[in-house]
Amino acid sequence: MKIHLGWGSLPDNTFRGADYAANFVTFYDDKNYTHYDQNTPQLDGLFYYDKGAVPYSGDKCMGNVLRANHGKITAATLY
Repeated sequence: MKIHLGWGSLPDNTFRGADYAANFVTFYDDKNYTHYDQNTPQLDGLFYYDKGAVPYSGDKCMGNVLRANHGKITAATLY
């Protein structure tokens, strides 16, 4: 079982994450997180965990919202 963690930093306005399980830990930022396909795009300055259905569902919703609003994302945008 893998667990996803995420934490943000107000002083440097960043968000980082980690996946961990009994036998590994992997740290992520906006440059090195897992990109499954075009539905989970890499966007500079943006790191996110998409909902659990991706990569298998082909759901484009989150990737499309983030791509279309990159640089101007708000809580309302994500809602």
